[in-house]
Amino acid sequence: MTGSPLRKVDLHVHTAFSNFRHLKLLRARDSYNDPLRVYERCREVGCDYVAITDHDTIDGALELLSRRPDLEPTVIIGEEVETFFPETGQWAHVNVLGVDEATHDDLNRVKGNIYELVPYLRSRNLVHVLNHPFQSYRMQKSPMRFVEDILELFTHVEMGNGTLPPDQNRAAAGILEYGRRMGLTRFGIGGSDAHGLRPIGAYVTLAPGDDKRAWLASVAEGNCLVAGREIGLLGLVGQVYGMVGRYYRHLGIPAERRRMTPVNYLAAAAFVPISLAGVPLFMSLLSYFGTSGLSKVVSRSMRSADLRTVAEPCAPSAPQEEPEG
Repeated sequence: MTGSPLRKVDLHVHTAFSNFRHLKLLRARDSYNDPLRVYERCREVGCDYVAITDHDTIDGALELLSRRPDLEPTVIIGEEVETFFPETGQWAHVNVLGVDEATHDDLNRVKGNIYELVPYLRSRNLVHVLNHPFQSYRMQKSPMRFVEDILELFTHVEMGNGTLPPDQNRAAAGILEYGRRMGLTRFGIGGSDAHGLRPIGAYVTLAPGDDKRAWLASVAEGNCLVAGREIGLLGLVGQVYGMVGRYYRHLGIPAERRRMTPVNYLAAAAFVPISLAGVPLFMSLLSYFGTSGLSKVVSRSMRSADLRTVAEPCAPSAPQEEPEG
């Protein structure tokens, strides 16, 4: 780490422009954060630059800059791209930083296959990070095969995610350490993964850089640190039910009502007793503890692989037969 002042950025933040592939019948959003309020909240918690990383779009960042072009020097336009491992169908989220409209169009063409997406990002020298590697991992391939694929594809991995269980972050950090023991240069990144305003800043990335381009260059070189903590299970549940509440409150806004059809309203009415019955809580618990458990499985696999690596040089050689005569 250089002697230059460290600048702080939350590298995983969402706005109301994030695309949401779930619950389309409800016309629910992935976040209800106003981009300008996200910017203000990031600055309130001490961020020097503000990265907006919506799901599969840069519209939130562009909308912010259209309203406040004076903020451009401190806004990093990012995008959390959903891609897939074609051999298993497992999805993965890749944070791409320093995106413009032409790059976004290119991403739409290559994002369906992770083995096409990553070479494109490398060819453009775009800073890119594998976010929350175990959130979608359900043993689609063996733990060590998955670890090896991550290390082959990515130099940067999110090792500090504010909304996921600590075991996930520990396993992600373990991948980086495992890679370093193999002689690979790999780096960790931190971000809150905030879909509401309160968790923003839970995890941040610190790096030197007197402007956003210099800061991104420091991150690309691995000249960065991760700091923060998880919001915990209660914080996650609070964020989920906060989203449910904001969904229904936003149905009172004329612009939101224009998006709704009679079928959408019926689905929204049916979702009320489902929410009261605790289904969002159950799904949150299932995801949280499932991710935690599988992260532990991967961590144990890496420890076992390390033990095998240490033991192999010490294994006794096979006894040789005495020559006859």
